[in-house]
Amino acid sequence: MTSRLPLGLAAVLFLTACAGRDPNPIKEIQDGDARLGCAELRREIDVNSAAVRGLIDEKQSKQTQNIVAGAAGAILFAPALFFMDLKGASAEEARAYQRRNQGLLNRYNARGCRPQIRIENEKPPQAATAKGAAAP
Repeated sequence: MTSRLPLGLAAVLFLTACAGRDPNPIKEIQDGDARLGCAELRREIDVNSAAVRGLIDEKQSKQTQNIVAGAAGAILFAPALFFMDLKGASAEEARAYQRRNQGLLNRYNARGCRPQIRIENEKPPQAATAKGAAAP
């Protein structure tokens, strides 16, 4: 019985590592960016900003789901641990959209486009970091 416990724990850890979707971050600079006019740059920034908000909402929802699944898995039903999303794809994709928006904004301002726009960089929720550790 005692020899099965480490094997069982290893299997659970291995399977939960597969939980969640893989991140698919957008490229900061894309083909055709140099040809975009002021209106197209503004529209692209607006679309990317909406995507960031959606990804942040997704990340917050996944965090809640992970808390519920973790509690249920630890207390009641161990297979609930398989429903946790541990990859953090939403936060990584949101950061990629924010980097792209910053590049587009720089291009927008360099062209002298009007009206000037500002980007509110929302912070994607991140896992708790150790005190004094720098968050990315």
